[in-house]
Amino acid sequence: MLSTIKPYGLGNVYQKPEIQQVQPQQTQVAIPQENLQEVQELPNLSPTALEIRKFSDGIKGANEMVGAMQIADITLNALSNQIKSSGENLNALDTSAKAAQFKGEALFGRELTISLAGESVSLSLPLPSQMQGNLSESLADKHQEIADKMGQISGLIEKASMPFSAPDGQSFDFENFDPSALKGIFG
Repeated sequence: MLSTIKPYGLGNVYQKPEIQQVQPQQTQVAIPQENLQEVQELPNLSPTALEIRKFSDGIKGANEMVGAMQIADITLNALSNQIKSSGENLNALDTSAKAAQFKGEALFGRELTISLAGESVSLSLPLPSQMQGNLSESLADKHQEIADKMGQISGLIEKASMPFSAPDGQSFDFENFDPSALKGIFG
């Protein structure tokens, strides 16, 4: 019998017993129709893992939406200041609005939308030349709308982070974690 040499001078003087592969039992899990596409894209994840992934993707999207809205809000303030100092030159205001970008994408002249906790939040950000009525009032209204939408997203994040139940009836509460319960699993 030959020994095999491994890195760092460690070796085996015996042959490793072959381990037989055990086939896992096939179980059928009822998957809601709205999650079917996710399951097809990620077939190796359990329904619980899919829920966790959906939650983390939703939170990531919410964070990105809040970041984009903060940039839009700063731009609205800059546009208001530009109107006070230079007047309502729509070409100059549109140029300033088009310069506002998040992750390389222009924010104005489009609609931002996010879905979280089964609800959608949308924010329309028209260019100054596309706004109706008094431009200063429209910018102030859009500023208030952004504040309202941020509050709505905050509520949806809280709703999405509420404990959910796994398909096997087990409940997860990520906010009120009990370390002694985890310790009991290993003891």
